[in-house]
Amino acid sequence: MKRVTASRRRARTHSFSLLEVVIALGVIAVGIVGVLAVFPTALQTGHSAQDETRAAHIAQSVFGSLVAGATSQFNAVPLPPTPPINLTASSSPTSPTLYADNDGNLIPNSTNSAYAIFIYTNNAVPGFTDPASANLVTVRVAWPANAPAANQTFRDYVRIISKY
Repeated sequence: MKRVTASRRRARTHSFSLLEVVIALGVIAVGIVGVLAVFPTALQTGHSAQDETRAAHIAQSVFGSLVAGATSQFNAVPLPPTPPINLTASSSPTSPTLYADNDGNLIPNSTNSAYAIFIYTNNAVPGFTDPASANLVTVRVAWPANAPAANQTFRDYVRIISKY
């Protein structure tokens, strides 16, 4: 009988009680719930970063088109798919509004747009005496495009565009 008791003690010291198993499962469950709680925040942060990157890309594309056309047609810079933009005047914002799809490509209407683009021009540029030779252009990229202005997130990008 001494052998049976000793073997039982040995087996018992190498096993877990039901209480220990339940506590371990509880700790694991709390950890998993904590990790899962971070996922929505991580997804939102990822989407925000993606929108910020696309907005900068769209603004750079618009500025590139404006700069390319400014040297030859400063008062009527072509910016497809909109009417030409007059860089000798001040306006806020130009009409019509530009739109871009989810890939950052300019599109003619707001039907499938993800971003709305507003262009503000100001011919009173500090350091320039001739208002017809330079313009302070602000490109505002807002998203989602079809949301009311109060519900949009936007970023402004500013650049001086010179005729020369």
